[in-house]
Amino acid sequence: MSWVAIVLVVAPFAAIAAISRNERRRSALRSETIELRADELGVRRVLADGREEQVDWGEVNEVEVVRASRGAHAAYGGVLVLRATETRGCLIPLDRLDETGIRDALVRMLPGFDRAAFDAALRKPPPSRTSCWVRPGTRDEVSSGA
Repeated sequence: MSWVAIVLVVAPFAAIAAISRNERRRSALRSETIELRADELGVRRVLADGREEQVDWGEVNEVEVVRASRGAHAAYGGVLVLRATETRGCLIPLDRLDETGIRDALVRMLPGFDRAAFDAALRKPPPSRTSCWVRPGTRDEVSSGA
């Protein structure tokens, strides 16, 4: 009879773990990048669930490198965050920087972009989060003392 008690205690925890694992897999599939395009106007990313992220170069106010070894972005080493506002921007998987031309576009399209600082941020071991560029004249630049 003790094995029944053990099953009754363990089963709910096993079920919760399985549900959680499946939800993480489902979330990863929904957020997979199926299209990523960069041109002279900006960057556009389409996700598997139909969501779109888009930002024009002229509205990018900050570039941040987020290196990850766990979580949603671990499979590609992290993401590049092109931030226009707190709620608008575009995430670029780090393993897609060269094939899309984004690495070179950053230097061409963003005034004063420091390629060496960017490359240094990409070499940092995860987990790390590095702001590589802030648009000259923005409030964040003044408040950070840059």
